[in-house]
Amino acid sequence: MRLARLCLLLCVAGCAKKEPKPMRTEPWLAHPPARASASASADAALPLTRYALGERSVIHFEVPTKRGALRGTITRVSGELNVDLSDLSRSRGLVRAELGSLDIHAGAADSDPALLARARAALELSADARAPAVFSSFDLTSVEDAAPTQIEPAPDSDSSAPFNRRARFIAIGDLLLHGFRVSRRAPLEAEFGFAGDRQVPRSVLIRSRSPFVISLETHAIVALANESGAKGSSAAEGKAREVRVSVELYGTKVD
Repeated sequence: MRLARLCLLLCVAGCAKKEPKPMRTEPWLAHPPARASASASADAALPLTRYALGERSVIHFEVPTKRGALRGTITRVSGELNVDLSDLSRSRGLVRAELGSLDIHAGAADSDPALLARARAALELSADARAPAVFSSFDLTSVEDAAPTQIEPAPDSDSSAPFNRRARFIAIGDLLLHGFRVSRRAPLEAEFGFAGDRQVPRSVLIRSRSPFVISLETHAIVALANESGAKGSSAAEGKAREVRVSVELYGTKVD
C-alpha cells in the first residue's frame, strides 16, 4: 500500500513539472505579420523608377543688375531621380551642379572674362585645376500639386512610335550652395518619353516653369559689386542681390 502511494506521488510530481522553454534563435519571425506582408506587397507593386541625369543637363541663371541682366550657365550637372509613376508625390531625387563649369555673359555676346573671374571669386572657386571640385546640390524631399498625379502607360496602338506624357508639379527640397542649406520651392514640368517599353518611360526631361530666386545674401555670396557704372553710385547700390535659376534636366532610365 505504501509502495502504491509512493508511485502515485511520483506520477503527480512528474506531471506538475514544467517542460523547459525552447531556446529561441534568429530569425525571430519566420513569417512577417499580415499587415507587414500587405505593406511589402504594396511596395513591391509600386517600385520607384530610377533616372540618371545625363550630360545634356544644364542650369541657366540670370543676375539682375543696374546695367541689365547678366546671364550664364552651369553645364556639369549630375544626379539621380527616383520617380513613382503611380504617385508622383512620392518621388525623390538629388541634383548636383559642379560650380567650376560656371560660365557668365555680359549680354548676348561672348562671355566677359572679368565678370567670370569675379563670379568665381564670389563663390570662392580655386584657380588651381588640381583643386577638388566644388558642388551645389538640390535634395528633392517632397512633391506637391502634381497634375496629373500619376503617369499612365503609353497606348499600344503603335508600339514602335515614340510617345510622351507630361506633368506639372512643385518640387520642394534643400538647396546647398556656398556652405549654406536653405529650403526652396521650384515650379517644374516634366516630359516622360516612351520608347519600346509602353509601360515605363525610357526618359524624362524636367524644365522650370518659371525661375526660382536665390538670395545671394542668404548664402553669404559677395555679390558682383557696383555693376551700375553710374557716376556717384555707391557699391551697395550697384550690388546684385539675387539670382534667378532655371533648369533643364535630362534623365535616362537606369536598367
